[in-house]
Amino acid sequence: MKVYKKFMDIVTAIENIVLILSLVLVTALTFGNVVARKIFHHSWGFTEEIVIAVFVLISLLAAGVAARTEGLVNLALLPDNVGIRGKKILKVISTIICTAYSFILAWQGWGRMQVESMLSPILHIPKTVFWSFVVIGGISLALHFVENCIDFCMQDFTEEEGE
Repeated sequence: MKVYKKFMDIVTAIENIVLILSLVLVTALTFGNVVARKIFHHSWGFTEEIVIAVFVLISLLAAGVAARTEGLVNLALLPDNVGIRGKKILKVISTIICTAYSFILAWQGWGRMQVESMLSPILHIPKTVFWSFVVIGGISLALHFVENCIDFCMQDFTEEEGE
């Protein structure tokens, strides 16, 4: 478990760097496009392609990082009304479902990468580059869901049981 946790710490550090750089890129491109439109009366057409693709990457990586710390929105109606054993069972079931969804997402992105032969209209970048962001995001989500489940199941609930 310690090896997996260290691996995930490295993955999360890389994801955080990618998220920071992606947000800076999106902000700079969007700001630059606004300035170009207002001052030079000419829009940067390429920014839309890049910003949309990078938003997909940001959304999925940020969801993965949020899943690591249970930062994703969830419904706690059932877990709040069962004991520790029930919470662990529900957590494992939830993790199986969420991980399956994440792998399906990655698999679909991979499938699109295999059949997509078109280039983006403005930059002429293969659309497989953009679909790779879905694959990366799906894998990130799956890894973080599993990590969160392991962390939850390894917690010591002795204090809570005594209350």
